[in-house]
Amino acid sequence: MSGYLALEPDSAAPLRLLCFHHAGGAASAFSHWQWELGPDIAVLPVQLPGREGRIKQPRLREMGRLVDELDEQLGPWLSRPYVLYGHSMGAIVAYALTRRLLSRGGFLPQRLLVGAHPAPHLAAGHARALRMPDRELARWMVDIGGMSPELLNYPDWLAAATSLLRDDLAVCTSSWPRDGDPLPCPIDVFTGALDPLVSTQDAEQWRRHTAARCTVHVVPGGHFFLRDPLFLSRLRDVVGSAVPRAARL
Repeated sequence: MSGYLALEPDSAAPLRLLCFHHAGGAASAFSHWQWELGPDIAVLPVQLPGREGRIKQPRLREMGRLVDELDEQLGPWLSRPYVLYGHSMGAIVAYALTRRLLSRGGFLPQRLLVGAHPAPHLAAGHARALRMPDRELARWMVDIGGMSPELLNYPDWLAAATSLLRDDLAVCTSSWPRDGDPLPCPIDVFTGALDPLVSTQDAEQWRRHTAARCTVHVVPGGHFFLRDPLFLSRLRDVVGSAVPRAARL
């Protein structure tokens, strides 16, 4: 199994859902999804290096290098029907990987699902966040719901968390092909109704990046809506519609 996959794929499931986590996050953000989505969908959280089970592996700071590794290591798991979901930073990682697959004639996802991130050609505030001092950066994460305020009282943990977050934000601000010919696969965009970082107008701009259908889903909550029941219900419907027809009979 690839080091990038946090779980062993279920070979019996007719559809795979590969999930890419937010900046400063980890694959455990999707730990509850398999139970929510059911047996027809194999949920495969992607674990970037330098966290959780890969804590001793060096982190990456460039999107190009990250996509190189993802393309090489995930390739064997992308040879049958699959969907990609990326949340926040994970949205542009999933998009960049899809562009790489398209450029080399690889097997594309049935759908690209992105959440909590503006369209890739728009500014997303990563550079501004990188300029913040550590404590301000941590407070910013607390304000958007990505960190518990109690953790601000633990300096060692805070230093480790902000270091990880900075490296992930560096991936987001690195040079990579954000635009190009529209993708041939449909895109579903999820955006929180109260997200302070992504407006509905920013989410609508994802339409520019597909020649197929693009659907914007406004869901309850702010930037981190991953556990919201209404979001999960909508996600189940969207991903379920991509399950090969024969498996639904």
